[in-house]
Amino acid sequence: MAGAACAVALWFLAPISVSAALTAGIAFALCVPSLLVAFSFVVALASRASTFSIGDMLYLIRALMFEVIDFNLAILAMMASKPVTNQPPGRVTHRPVLLIHGFACNHSVWREWLGRLEAHGFGPVRVIDLEPPFADIEHHAAHVERELRALFQDSGDIPVSIIGHSMGGLVARAALRRTSPEIIGRIVTLATPHHGTVLARLFPNERLLLQMVPNSPWLNQLNAEQENGCAVPITSIYSLEDNLVVPARSAALGHADLIELRGIGHFGMLSSRRAIDPALNFLAAD
Repeated sequence: MAGAACAVALWFLAPISVSAALTAGIAFALCVPSLLVAFSFVVALASRASTFSIGDMLYLIRALMFEVIDFNLAILAMMASKPVTNQPPGRVTHRPVLLIHGFACNHSVWREWLGRLEAHGFGPVRVIDLEPPFADIEHHAAHVERELRALFQDSGDIPVSIIGHSMGGLVARAALRRTSPEIIGRIVTLATPHHGTVLARLFPNERLLLQMVPNSPWLNQLNAEQENGCAVPITSIYSLEDNLVVPARSAALGHADLIELRGIGHFGMLSSRRAIDPALNFLAAD
């Protein structure tokens, strides 16, 4: 929308052609997300206490370059998305999966995962939208609990595996507190701030984001209940070059299987096979 508004304004106010105005509008639309990505990397870099090696810098540059692309593609996919309609499962494979997106996203961020899950024999697979977007995590967890119970019944009482990206991983863990282990089989978290992220402090008036501030009362209670042992197997997949989970090792959940990656940004975790493949292997362990 911002790019279109820019293009129209330039066409009316400046002596340029329609094609030039459209080009400028597209460039503006791509520039803003790219600047946001660059800003997040600067904040993440400033928050690191350890010194950098040449190898660390190369990983960081790689993550920055690809994150600009991944973030822009995610925005375009979310803008073009259609509302979710949870249809009854077609072919029953007895390996149900629920996908939970992160903050300020929608179901379209899972485009790379849907085909891979089906190809590996998982299904039915459902994606949900967490609404309203700024509701707190417990509100979203209640929504997920209802979806879990419905998918569990539709799948013939087969435990449901959950994959949660970013905040979606916290929503999955909160939903686990509301339901029984018989309903949830396994949980995979991708780039989830299990111990919070300092970037959440930039929005002090949002209850949802305050829950993700390091050492927030909500996070401390959740971790006290689950970090020393959990009712279901959990794996935490994260990257040391994550630009939104700061510090990056905040995504390492105690008592979970940890998979640490390098050179991948926050949204890159949704498209990289280095994150997708180990997640599928973990879900297939049963």
